[in-house]
Amino acid sequence: MQSSRVWLVISSYQNDADVMRILDQVQSSGQDIFERILVVDSRGTGTIPSILADRGWHHVLYRSYDRNLGSGANLCERLRIAAEGGADYAYALNHDGNFDPQVIRALLDAARFLENLGVAYPLGYLTTAKRFNLTGTRELPLPAILVASPPPDRLIDVFWSSSNGALYSTDPVKRGVLPWPAMWMGWEDLEYGWRLSDLGYRQVIVSDAIYCDNYEYKQRWLAKTIDKPAWRTYYSFRNLILAVRRSRNRPLFYAAVVYRALLEFGLVVLVRDLKFTRLRSLWRGVLDGFTEDLILVENVNAVVSVKGETS
Repeated sequence: MQSSRVWLVISSYQNDADVMRILDQVQSSGQDIFERILVVDSRGTGTIPSILADRGWHHVLYRSYDRNLGSGANLCERLRIAAEGGADYAYALNHDGNFDPQVIRALLDAARFLENLGVAYPLGYLTTAKRFNLTGTRELPLPAILVASPPPDRLIDVFWSSSNGALYSTDPVKRGVLPWPAMWMGWEDLEYGWRLSDLGYRQVIVSDAIYCDNYEYKQRWLAKTIDKPAWRTYYSFRNLILAVRRSRNRPLFYAAVVYRALLEFGLVVLVRDLKFTRLRSLWRGVLDGFTEDLILVENVNAVVSVKGETS
């Protein structure tokens, strides 16, 4: 069987130290997995390209943009550039991700024998929650499905999962199917997964590719929750509603949005900080999600500003 062309594609927003940590891990591993490595940065400081030049790492491509791409447009750019460069697969890592050759090998071993593959996801192990993440097995965007033990089946069909640590086939990208750049910060992997599913592309979690994710769950008296920055509340609901309007325009999915909004309202009132800021962001996100012109949003190539504080 002809070997596949695999690119490592890393996202960054001025995360020089973390990106170099990943590159050093790849270099020191001695693994010959990737044909090329791509770093897509927002408002880069110039540090990374300087280090790459000093070390002579010409196999690493670096692209910096003069605006904050956010997670949606960054993923879109990484997959687009990799596909245009001839890659068969793009292995996506966020700047805070972990390079584990065994995970990548397991994903590739599964992907090469699956027809019409869209994405092979690792089995995420949430280190702070001490649970395995099977959320994508459910099509509805309801709260996470976390289990204590890994599932017995090696391949688990899903509708979506996290892009961090995922192995993307570039076949959909070459056919013009890309992540939605307008998903500035949140749900870009869900919306893309829904469209891949609609087009008949298979998405699987590979259960022997266990990826440790340091999602910061906190134990509350209600349950384990994730405290995102207050400004993220806006995008969480604006983007989810836009994704439903674009890809799952059905009553049951709107009901799921209402459920999530009520749940978030309760958590803000009971346990979260910055209550007024979060409630205002929740309201604005829901309002914009339902009122923004979907055609105009679909034509957005990149978001140049954000509503709220960026990090």
